[in-house]
Amino acid sequence: MLKRFIKYAVVSSLAAMAVPTLAGASESLRSFKSAYAFDETVSRLEKGIKEKGMSIFTVIDHAQAARDAGLDMPATKVIVFGSPKAGTPLMKKHPTLALDLPLRVLVTQGSEQVSVVMHTYQSTFGQLNLPVEDGVPLGGAEKLVQSLVTAP
Repeated sequence: MLKRFIKYAVVSSLAAMAVPTLAGASESLRSFKSAYAFDETVSRLEKGIKEKGMSIFTVIDHAQAARDAGLDMPATKVIVFGSPKAGTPLMKKHPTLALDLPLRVLVTQGSEQVSVVMHTYQSTFGQLNLPVEDGVPLGGAEKLVQSLVTAP
């Protein structure tokens, strides 16, 4: 009986410790439902990012890569973008930040909607044990992405 109680207590404790981890995972992402079709969402993001003076370094078309490999996948693209003027000083101050810059935004076609997802600067800085307040300038990119894909 004591062994069962100990086993139950250990399993309950482990389960309780996992809950904050799962909650934290959802807080590390910003997700938006696009008000536009997939191609228009990608186009709006690319145009809006460039209009704000940022660079688009590449667009990764995961669905095309899947087709090239003989596989099927819903429309899925990752836009890699940023501003060397904003990112360089941050990377000079915190070199490990170069692992997560430039920024990335995922656009994916679900069964009923287009989703746009990106990491929050708070989670990026938190995971790298950097002062979160140093990442505040990156918060503007999150607001920009949201404004470009949500209804006016």
